[in-house]
This record gives sequence, structure tokens and C-alpha cells, in this order.
Amino acid sequence: MERRDFLKLGCVGASAAVVAGLAGCAPQTKSGPTELAGTSASDVNWTDEYDVVVVGGGGAGFCAAIEAAEAGASVVILEKSGTCGGDTALSNGMILGAGTPQQAELEGCTDDSGEKFAEEQIAYAQGFGDEDMIREMCMESAAAVEWLVNDCGRVYATVDVVAPVNAYTDEFYPRSHWDYYALTASIRGEETDPTATHFGCLQKKADTYENITVKTNTEAVHLITEGKEVVGVQTADDDFFKAAKGVILATCSIGDNMEMARALNPQQYWGLYQREVNGAPVQVGASPYNTGDGIRMGLEVGADLALSEACVMLDTLYFGGVGEGRGNKDENIYKSTPVKGAIIVNPRGNRFVQEDADWGYISTMQYFENAKMGGGPDCKIWCIVDSNQTDYMERVVQWMIEQDTESRFVKVADTLDELAAAAELPADNLKRTVEKWNEYSKEGFDPDFDRRTDFGPIENGPFYAIRIVQNPLGACGGLRTDIETRVLNTAGEPIERLFAAGQIASGMFTGPFYPGCGWAVLGTVHWGRKAGRNAAALDARA
Repeated sequence: MERRDFLKLGCVGASAAVVAGLAGCAPQTKSGPTELAGTSASDVNWTDEYDVVVVGGGGAGFCAAIEAAEAGASVVILEKSGTCGGDTALSNGMILGAGTPQQAELEGCTDDSGEKFAEEQIAYAQGFGDEDMIREMCMESAAAVEWLVNDCGRVYATVDVVAPVNAYTDEFYPRSHWDYYALTASIRGEETDPTATHFGCLQKKADTYENITVKTNTEAVHLITEGKEVVGVQTADDDFFKAAKGVILATCSIGDNMEMARALNPQQYWGLYQREVNGAPVQVGASPYNTGDGIRMGLEVGADLALSEACVMLDTLYFGGVGEGRGNKDENIYKSTPVKGAIIVNPRGNRFVQEDADWGYISTMQYFENAKMGGGPDCKIWCIVDSNQTDYMERVVQWMIEQDTESRFVKVADTLDELAAAAELPADNLKRTVEKWNEYSKEGFDPDFDRRTDFGPIENGPFYAIRIVQNPLGACGGLRTDIETRVLNTAGEPIERLFAAGQIASGMFTGPFYPGCGWAVLGTVHWGRKAGRNAAALDARA
């Protein structure tokens, strides 16, 4: 059984005008904090009261609740769906960590550090995000892994390399912690322990606290305010939960909301459009409950936005996949997806990207190239490969052919001229691209995009053109927060007693592309725990 089948099942504030347009309220000025918009506490009868109200029962929400409860606070988690977990439960539970015992024990890696991790991620962010937040997240990554292992019972049996983007770094380390064999146990007919997964461990830990209450099928719709403070939450059933200390928004981002994605994250919209409108054979996606609720509620009370071009998005062929090559006779130096001789070309038939880089980077470059070349929401980026190199992707290609009843996404031809005609690519350009790639393959050197692995010529028909299909797993970005996880208004000031953690605040620590399997989960653990501690530390309102 191949890993690829399971790996797919892991700052700039917006202008006041943009915030006003999305929230339907007037922008805040910089003259100082004003009373918040939204439902006033004087207009409601409280259904129940807790010290901390957490909106969202995914990874960040549970981490926040655990830390707040550990500090002695009473906590309620309001979860929109019937089951907790969200995107965290749908992920493979990978978490990035640098300088961990698991790196040394499982991979013999003893020279990695939080400092090296931070340098890489700050370079990847390209000036976007908050450098101090990125640095703290990386420096504390080993502590996050340690907490999961020692306090929550998580076991890591695999630590994999996230393939580097060679334009930014020449170094790479095994940092993506997970457990492939536990994840795939059910496929082998073995018993599985749902409490041993990443989210299962968090849920089991939360169950040990009598002061944590979980309410499922409870959709939060508005924040309740009093003066300059957020004091509670209203649900769709008109229940009102009072927060004596604070409210934490942990509702993920806009993974399944096309209209909000159109406004806030065009790449996510592009992925959703392929699935919803263009009928692309997409395999996996975000939780259907991730519709930007927390972002909308924050905007209603004057919160600012911190957006990112990045998405947790990977193509169906899984270029740059983590851990794909382990144990494979064709594994490359990163042990990532063995793409062999496959190349990626734009609508002009030209290569444009390092095909063995991290999948998040590749997907974003595919989006940008498609837009640059006029592809529009109907993606016209293709993978080109010959019959000698298709064995690694045979399962996925066959699935795409079965789903593609109109033969729009997979083209097969005996010659490159015929393939170009079928894929509507300029034949001369495509042939020149393949000829150049074949020369690079013989030399084992790619001077154009610094690809360093999986060289192989494209020379034996039949030839394949496989249209790139994106799996939109979720957008990065949402509310602007500070390093203490406090939500900020458009004047850059904290909205009192309002916190946010996880992907809803990931625009503060993610650059223009998603930097690898485990970055989002690390964000849920580090910032979720910090939000819980900070909310619990506040004095209770009278």
C-alpha cells in the first residue's frame, strides 16, 4: 500500500475600508478604541456562564481549552458540527518540530535547532507575517512536540523531511513528526485506536478535566459586547454563553466558503472553483463546517484582517509529498514523492517550477503561473510524463480517468505532437521543453529551477498529459492578532477579552505559500495553548 493514498486524507492587516466592506460596518479610526459594535450584553439573558468560551472544537480549540482548564478556569467549547475535530481530525496529525528527541532517535538528526527552523520559515515568509511570531513558533516547536508526547500521550514513529524550496535554502532536516504505520493500520486489517491520533490524544486529555464542557451542534453566530469588551457568544439557537474572562475564536478559516474565499484568498477560491464549478476530480477537501464564521464574527466587532496568499493545498499527483519515498527503491534524498521524470508545464508548454519542492510551494506556484498565463479559474497546468515513469502515479491516474468521463483531465498520445494537440499546448514549445529536460536528466543538473532529484528522460510513448487538479484543504489567514493571541482592531489595538488561535490567525505566521506538512498543526498547538493560558489569566468580570 502506497503512502500517497493516506497522506491526502496535515502579515499585513487589511485596510479599514476592506474590513468595513466585509463586515458591513464603519471602519475604526486611529483616535483610540471605541465601544464595540455587535449585540450588547444589556440586550440578552444569559443561558450559561463560564470563565472562558472557546468557539470551535478543533485542534486549536481543544489546546486552548486544555490550557485554560489547567489554569483553573471553567471552559465551554462550542462546536458547530456534530463531531469535534475539524480539519485537525481530517489531517494526518503531522506537526513540525526542530531539535526534538524524535529527530535524533528515529533519523539520527542531532544538528537541527529552533534557530535553523526559524531562519528557514522567516525566509519562506518573504516579509509577510509577523517575524517575531514566526520565530517564537519555531523556537517553541520542540516544546509543542514534548507536550503532546508527555502530557497527551502522543506517539511519533516517523519524522520526515519537508522537501526544501532551493531558492531559499540549501539545508533540509526531518521535522514532520507523525506515525505512518498507525495511520494505515486499518488498511492492513489491524485494529486502530482512535485516541492515539493527534486529535484523539487532545480529546482524551480534555476528557480528564471536569471543568471543560463540550457542546456539539452548537453554532456560534455573534459575539456579545459590553463597552469595549467581548463578554460572550450568541448561538444560532439563541443561547447566550457569558465569558467571565474571555472568548477564544478557533474556527479555522475559510476552507469551504467560496464567496469568502473570493474576497480573502483567491487561491482557495481557485481550488474550490475547480471542484464545485469545473467538476475536477478532487480527492479531499477541508471540513464543510469551515465557512469563516469566526472571521465574520470578528469583523462585526471591528477586528482587522491578516491575510495570506497561502493555502493548505496540494495537487492530486502530490508533487513534493512528505514521506512518500521511504522504503521505495526509487526514493530520493528527501524521501518525498518519487516523481521520477515527470515535469510540470504551463499553458505555453514551458516548465516554471522546482517540481521536487514542498507541495505547498508547488501548488501556490501553479496558481500564480495559471493566473499569469491567463488560465483563469479553469486550471490549465499540466504534468507531462512518459510510459516509463508512470508507475508511481498509476493508482491516481487511473482514478482520475475513471472520474473524468469527458476526458478533460487526462490525455494520452503516442507522440508529443499528438499529446500537445490533445492538451491544447504549442507543440514546438512542448517538444523543446522535453528536449531540454532530457538533457538535464542525463547531466543530473537543472540550471533553470534547481530541481535536484528524480531525473528521468521523457522519451518513450505513450505520453501522458495529466491536468493539475488541486485539493483545497483550507486557506491560511483571517483575523489579525498580536504575539499574545489577542485579536486586534483596525487601529492595531487589542479588542479586550477576545483571542484567536489556529488557522483563523495564520495570516500572522504564514507567508505566500504553505511551508509544509505540520505547520498548521504546530500553529494550533502553540497558539491554541497560549490563547488558553492568556484568557484564563485575566481577572473575571463582575
